[in-house]
Amino acid sequence: MVGSAPAVPEDTRSLKRRIEELEELQRLAQSLSSIVSVYKTLEEVGNCCLKLCKAERIAILLVNRDTSESVRSLVRGFSAEEGEINHLLNSLVAGWVLRHRDALLTDDVVRMFDLKDPEDQIRKLGPTLALPLVSGDEIIGVINLVNSRTGRAFTEDDLRLVRAIAPLASQSIKRAEMQTALSEDNQRLQQTVRQQHGHALLVGESRVMVKVRETINQVAGTSASVFLMGETGTGKELAAKGIHYQSTRATKPFLAVNCGAIPENLFESELFGHEKGAFTGATEMKKGTFELAHEGTLFLDEISAMPLGLQAKLLRVLEERSYTRVGSSVERKTDVRLISASNRDLREASLKGDFREDLYHRLNVIPILLPPLRERREDIPLLASRFLQEFSDGSKRFTVDALEALSTMEWRGNVRELRNFVERVSIMMTPNLITKGDLQMIVVASAPESTPELSAVLKQLLRTNGSDRDLAEFLEKHLVTLAMKEADGNVSRAARLLGIHRNSLQRRLEKYHLEKSVTPE
Repeated sequence: MVGSAPAVPEDTRSLKRRIEELEELQRLAQSLSSIVSVYKTLEEVGNCCLKLCKAERIAILLVNRDTSESVRSLVRGFSAEEGEINHLLNSLVAGWVLRHRDALLTDDVVRMFDLKDPEDQIRKLGPTLALPLVSGDEIIGVINLVNSRTGRAFTEDDLRLVRAIAPLASQSIKRAEMQTALSEDNQRLQQTVRQQHGHALLVGESRVMVKVRETINQVAGTSASVFLMGETGTGKELAAKGIHYQSTRATKPFLAVNCGAIPENLFESELFGHEKGAFTGATEMKKGTFELAHEGTLFLDEISAMPLGLQAKLLRVLEERSYTRVGSSVERKTDVRLISASNRDLREASLKGDFREDLYHRLNVIPILLPPLRERREDIPLLASRFLQEFSDGSKRFTVDALEALSTMEWRGNVRELRNFVERVSIMMTPNLITKGDLQMIVVASAPESTPELSAVLKQLLRTNGSDRDLAEFLEKHLVTLAMKEADGNVSRAARLLGIHRNSLQRRLEKYHLEKSVTPE
């Protein structure tokens, strides 16, 4: 035909195609060299395979080295309705590749596996190319390309291309996995450091907490003894850790001893250690906490529980910086910073003769008072939100009215009690948004001893609850009914009584068919 372009020789077309394939492989190699994500690696590899092999669909499976089970996958070209079926087929193909540790190339995958009476979606599948991803001697995954029965058949050239891609993919996957593992290790290390640096967990913007943190920062760099005062649960050990991990002793041991939990006859051994045979039951030598905490920090909590006789020995250690193990006459030097704490007033105890006055003055060089939660209620929302984020991995949060409710509650156990309560909430409440009503349910369920009549009713309901009745809905329905009766049928007032939004109550009324009647069915 006049004016038509001259025909391109087959050899020229083949050469051009080879150049394009090499350029695509080079682009893939360059792209993978900068990727540190396993998923991004799979995505790049998948797109490259689809392009070079003109495939309709691809599934890349990564497998557990021990069980050969799929642990991660990338799928392209599979529609939602056929995804499950094709996943089964892909598992069948992948299983063959894993068993034979070899590539699979077939024009008819249904016939190859002799599938009896296959689903319609599977009947449409035809040409398949699958190849193992190998790292060292291990198969770490499988690349599986699939075309429809009427689609293009895969060739040995396609297999050659995927064989060239596979090592690049395996190297990138292993590198990304190592990077992920290092990142996770680093995150765990940082989390450990944050937990160790207890002052970071002394959350609060109230004036008293700002002052506590300022004092901790001031004394951390010194070697002075610190005495922490405060009620149970106010964070005395966290403050002690904060002092230690900001000091020059941060890389040395931090040991915490609860003096209230040690039997009187074992106190001396616990602090100073003992020699083998020093007393009945001393079958081997034991190092005491002063020895174990050498060059670090020793935190003695509830020090008011220490026996008077041992208080004299502790005073001597603090003054002379030496001690002897039980059953030994050898003087051992110690370099330990002592931080002590008590929920009792040690000055008052010393006046009564329950605690040595000279030891009290030796411990009380730098006093720090940790305030109870009732004296810093403005910090409760921040604390509660931080705890909920921790326990739910950031998936849950409190509503404003819930935080206001938490701020008005009594926390006799202080921050520890609040933390435990929030953990309970995160476990027992499934919604991601925790409301005031949710908190009320937890409070009722958590206080059976203070509400014996309600507890008895709930226990009876639990015992008689049949499998055909949802007890939670049963109780909710009755609670809504009571609120409506108390509010004389006024939905807005009933919602306020329940601590929920009016629209939320309206939905419950409709759910339980209580719009016109507040009598439970």
